[in-house]
Amino acid sequence: MNKNGLFGKIMFACLIGIGVGIPITLICIISMGGFNETIKEILVWAVASALFGVMSVVTFGNDRLNFILATVLHCIGCFGITVGTCAINGYADKGSFGYLLIIFVIVYGLLYGSSLISMKINARKANEALQKK
Repeated sequence: MNKNGLFGKIMFACLIGIGVGIPITLICIISMGGFNETIKEILVWAVASALFGVMSVVTFGNDRLNFILATVLHCIGCFGITVGTCAINGYADKGSFGYLLIIFVIVYGLLYGSSLISMKINARKANEALQKK
């Protein structure tokens, strides 16, 4: 097994573990310690994270959308989820909207850029493998 294969499997296992573990952890914490503002905030962001994933499937998994349109819809949808999450958690008002937008653009840009780089690397590897055949 090559290094990238093992790393990818470990990363996938970590993501699955987090995806399953966070809801279970929240249920256990609420059961033992009760519901408080900190737990509410974490719970709301956990739901938002799931919605970000759903947004990714709905946009990028839709063959009827070209890549540019999917990206625009994904970005707008994720920003809407972020604004809603901040509003529910009580730290999104008109005065902080600009700050929220800046943070969103930076984080979205970093994630989007790293995804594009990853896609290009994988495409190059696939092309190299096809050329060897």
